[in-house]
Amino acid sequence: MTKFTKTLIAVATLLLAAGAQAATVQQTLPQSATIFDVENFPGTLSFAQFDSHLGTLTSVTFELFSTLNGSIKLTNKDPGTEWFSVKTGADMTASVGGKSLVTGNWVTPGYLLASGATVNDTLQTQTVSQALNFTQTADLAQFIGHGSYSASLSAISDQELTAGGNARYGTDVTVDGYAKVTYTYTTLPVPEPETYAMLLAGLGLVGVVARRRKSA
Repeated sequence: MTKFTKTLIAVATLLLAAGAQAATVQQTLPQSATIFDVENFPGTLSFAQFDSHLGTLTSVTFELFSTLNGSIKLTNKDPGTEWFSVKTGADMTASVGGKSLVTGNWVTPGYLLASGATVNDTLQTQTVSQALNFTQTADLAQFIGHGSYSASLSAISDQELTAGGNARYGTDVTVDGYAKVTYTYTTLPVPEPETYAMLLAGLGLVGVVARRRKSA
């Protein structure tokens, strides 16, 4: 191979490299199945690993959603009208990628009740979420592959009378959990069409020059 040819090949390689464009892309996986009444029935959520053929993974976002349902029953045991407030809900914990994420879902409804009056209140469904991000290379490695990984969910509920005097009360609440995963990655560099056009034109010029050099 002549020095002239080597030079032309080097130039062509530089053209391809210079014209190659990488892009940052986000891939959100389908929402996981929902685990109902996580406190009494803890479980796991499964997600597909990131396919490294798509590019270089730079971050993973795990977003946990907690949906609160339930009811409160409260009776005023004071001799007069009283204002009562009850705090109830649950903390849901997800364990994924060696880390834990807690999503608290709490409500504090209030009631003005006459002596001896009782309220049976069905709580409005409430969904809250928290996100956990992974950016370190060591953490990202466990999300890459052709299989799947799991996130385990558990929950603990509680209740407390935060305002009011003598009352008999009780709560019946449940939390359901699901999650979403988003992969952020950089695509592999791909030359633009204009780069290929320049390369073809350059190769054509190489052919012309080579023929002239041969004929000379």
